Amino acid sequence: MSQPVATEPTAAELAPSVQKQPRANRKHVHSITLVDIAQYFHLPIKEASKALEIGVSALKGKCRKYGIPRWPHRKIKSLNSLIHDLEYVLTTEDADQEWLQNKDAAVIEALTEQKRLLESEKETIWQKPSLDLTAETKLFRQAVFKRRHNAQISARG
Repeated sequence: MSQPVATEPTAAELAPSVQKQPRANRKHVHSITLVDIAQYFHLPIKEASKALEIGVSALKGKCRKYGIPRWPHRKIKSLNSLIHDLEYVLTTEDADQEWLQNKDAAVIEALTEQKRLLESEKETIWQKPSLDLTAETKLFRQAVFKRRHNAQISARG
């Protein structure tokens, strides 16, 4: 008795996610410049590669070629979050928060200056994504995280 020979499934039988994706045209991959890539820094790398119509590995290779060691999405997202938090503090009129009750011109000016610094740093990251965040920004971010954490703990109990 002979055993039935197993055949490989055809492309029609495979699920769409398992089917082979066509390779990107090499000319298309080679024509992508740093300016093209920079337009997608605000997106996660997978979404950016889909938008550029190339694979993640090809995009990482292009990034290495242009001196970008890590995809800057998370840096930009972090800066956007800090800027948003500052905008909220500057525009809110919540009287429950002690430090907002005593708002004075110096505090508002300092927060506005911090917001301006964060926005300029974000612009710098867009232009030179290989640069690290400044020590001042890291300290500010740490203070914001600590304040959020303490607020969550005090809200729990």
